[in-house]
Amino acid sequence: MENNRNQNSSSRIFSRAESNNVQSISDLKLALHSLNTISECISITDVNEIILFVNKSFAATYGYDASELVGKHIEFVRSNKNDPEVTKQIHPSTVKEGWSGRLWNKRKDGSEFIISLYTTIVRDEAGNPIAFVGVARDLTEQIKAEEILKKTEDKYRTLFLELKDVVYESTPEGRFIELNPCGRELLGIKSNEDLEKFDIVSDFYVNKNDREKLKKILEEKGFLKDYELNIQKLNGEIVTVRETAIAVKNENNNVVAYRGILRDITEQKKNEAKLKQLIERLEFLNNQLKRSEDELKSINASKDKFFSLIAHDLRSPFTSLLSFSEFLIEDINDLTRDEIKNFAEKINEAARNVFTLLENLLQWARVQSGKIPVQPTSFDIFQKIDQVINLLAQNAENKKIKVVNETASKTIVYADDDMLFSVIQNLLSNAIKFSHERGTVIFHSNIYGNQVEVSISDNGVGIKEEDLAKLFRIDVSYSTYGTKDEKGSGLGLILCKEMIERNKGKIWVESKAGEGTTFTFTLPKA
Repeated sequence: MENNRNQNSSSRIFSRAESNNVQSISDLKLALHSLNTISECISITDVNEIILFVNKSFAATYGYDASELVGKHIEFVRSNKNDPEVTKQIHPSTVKEGWSGRLWNKRKDGSEFIISLYTTIVRDEAGNPIAFVGVARDLTEQIKAEEILKKTEDKYRTLFLELKDVVYESTPEGRFIELNPCGRELLGIKSNEDLEKFDIVSDFYVNKNDREKLKKILEEKGFLKDYELNIQKLNGEIVTVRETAIAVKNENNNVVAYRGILRDITEQKKNEAKLKQLIERLEFLNNQLKRSEDELKSINASKDKFFSLIAHDLRSPFTSLLSFSEFLIEDINDLTRDEIKNFAEKINEAARNVFTLLENLLQWARVQSGKIPVQPTSFDIFQKIDQVINLLAQNAENKKIKVVNETASKTIVYADDDMLFSVIQNLLSNAIKFSHERGTVIFHSNIYGNQVEVSISDNGVGIKEEDLAKLFRIDVSYSTYGTKDEKGSGLGLILCKEMIERNKGKIWVESKAGEGTTFTFTLPKA
């Protein structure tokens, strides 16, 4: 029994020792695996700085196989670029409390690079130093990034200082954090030390609501672009700027600052306004020139047609004059006294028509050329109509037509009295011409505000509706015979329109075939 107990006890002791050994090996493997999987370069040296171990990252970074490094002094991988005074401090500092810093190292291929190094000491159970551990990291890429960052910072610092636009950073409450020299110059601020004295809204904004609008856009969108506003310099001068800005937020997504650029566009806006006015003026002149060109073409075309019509109207009475005069010359000895009288009357009528046409044509030409200036005076239109009625009394008597002047006495107009006499004469002559025997022609007047309206109505033959649009036009031939075959040219109405319009009035016609016609015109009231 005793032997069995000793035997079992020995077995248990042996098993515990074997188990502890296995556990130690396992722990060592785990430690080695961990060291070989991290990205930092791990080196272990003895107290004389002879390399005992390097991990895979160390070997790969330096370009060696681990066996090529073990047994070498750590100086084997260091560069001559290092300051000797610095390297002398590594060992004593490591023994004391550890060392950290940057060093130049070199790879197997001779290339040199900078590392960040941190060293610690390993002691035994009695507290004696037994090894040094170094943790290094290749700073090549970091240094490149730092150099790029520095260049970028230098570049943007130069831009900040030398940019001709305003660059600023401000608090949401409206205080400057930073303002470049251009901004200080624009606003009239002498130095950076003075920045904190100013409230952006009260000191520089012309329209205080602009700041709230700007803040709302920045808080909703996080940025704004080309926002135009007016700001006031410290000297009171107002300038227009165009602002582009962003909202700066912290980790809690709260806006902590605004950063932006202001461009002074005062002169640009002035030039744009001048250019806009110039363009508008040029467009106006161009449109006016085009209208004038179109009107001139239309007028020339109308006048060409008008003269063609006048030539036709002149040819007809001259044909009559020539024909009747030839009859008289050739057959006067064979004609009776009554026949001779009839021919003479025809010749006289044709001559009168030609004379009237030529007289109207001459007057129209003088009006068109400006040789008849408008010389308005104040006169009684009632009296002027009476004068014309008396002048054409015989024409009316010949057809037993009654002419009545119902215009109000003392109706004073402001116009050229000679032109108005000619207008009334033409209109009354036409009314008599197209009235039946024993007809009636009536003049009537009304006053509407600053205008006097005068109408002349007859109960004659009237005008067809489709022919009304042909009146007052020089490019349309419209002439008809009166109730006793009186011939007209239509030029008289064209002349009336020209004269009325030159006296700041209007003229129009209303008529129904078989019922009569009313011509109405307006003139300024005196």
